[in-house]
Amino acid sequence: MRRFVTGLTALAMLLQVTSVAWAGRCHSRGHGGGCASASYAHSGPDCYAPAPQYQYQTSYQAVTRTVHRQVPVTTMQEISETVQVPVPRTETRQQTIQVPVTRTETRQQTIMVPTTRVVNQQRTVLRCEYQTQQRQVTEMVPVTQAVEQTVTVCVPQVVNETRTASVVVPEVHQEQRQATVTTYRHVPEVVNHQVVCYQPQAVASGCGAVSSCGGCGDPCGHSCGTSIQMVPVVQNVASTVMRCVPEQHVQTYTVNVCSYRTEQRAYNVQVVRPSYQQQKQTVHVTSYQPQARTVSVVVPVTRSVVENYQVQVCEMVPQVQNYQVQVVEMQAQVQNYQVQVVEYRSEVRKRQVPVTTYQTVAEQVTEMVPVTTCVPVAPAPVCGGTPCCY
Repeated sequence: MRRFVTGLTALAMLLQVTSVAWAGRCHSRGHGGGCASASYAHSGPDCYAPAPQYQYQTSYQAVTRTVHRQVPVTTMQEISETVQVPVPRTETRQQTIQVPVTRTETRQQTIMVPTTRVVNQQRTVLRCEYQTQQRQVTEMVPVTQAVEQTVTVCVPQVVNETRTASVVVPEVHQEQRQATVTTYRHVPEVVNHQVVCYQPQAVASGCGAVSSCGGCGDPCGHSCGTSIQMVPVVQNVASTVMRCVPEQHVQTYTVNVCSYRTEQRAYNVQVVRPSYQQQKQTVHVTSYQPQARTVSVVVPVTRSVVENYQVQVCEMVPQVQNYQVQVVEMQAQVQNYQVQVVEYRSEVRKRQVPVTTYQTVAEQVTEMVPVTTCVPVAPAPVCGGTPCCY
């Protein structure tokens, strides 16, 4: 950063010296050859000076200022707090419970007992018997004859035809195109930052209070010495970092562009066309003729028959029987039991807790501040249409 500021300062001084040199040169030529004077006034028809121009120049200066920062400091403090301490004890209590008592009891119930008896019954059934009978039937007998017939048949014919179709043909050509590409260039930059270092420092320690025996190192036992302590020191350290500066440039590249064109193409196809012809064929024709004949058939004959049969009938007969059941009765009973009862008593306890406070610490910070100045720029005077100051 210091080199950058030094370079800007040198550039500003060079511009000022160049502008003064141009002014003196034009002034000398104004006295000897008719050019304008140093005040840039028009001295003749052959030489004149344009009006002066101004431009702004920005430079950076290192400024040191004091910054106050809040630094946390943690200390241990003793606090008192009241806590509840549990104290358990055993307590005897009574409760009334219901105890089940089981006894046997005889009871009666009426049940339905199933009784089966046999009953004679009659029923009418149909019985099927088969008899052979002679019957006359008429049947259709097939008769086949050869008959000549004229039929129309379809004979396919394949014909080659030439047809035209429109097809799209792709064409590829190359084109030159341009694109703006951004690249990054590494620029070194000097950055100042503060570093805390520790330096040894001699500190006198160990001398006791002054008594009647004398000072330090006397026969009474007092002693004094020097100890080394590390003291923090803030130093400014300059380091060089690389900063990325974006740059844009135009890049030319070649691309393949595909275009399509339509053209007519001829192709051959085979077309099937039907052709009808008259042909004579001998075909077999089947017809049916009725014919009567006598056949023997078995005919079922149904007749009614009365038959006896026995069935079993189930009847429900009531019957009284005795049975025993277990009856449960509940009886009240007092029972003692012990429970754990917890009581709480207050107790004051002390403990160490961390407490954080903030202290204000002054630090020296160096920053680069931009300074903008207005600098006049003297253009070269023109003599007879051409500049006279170079």
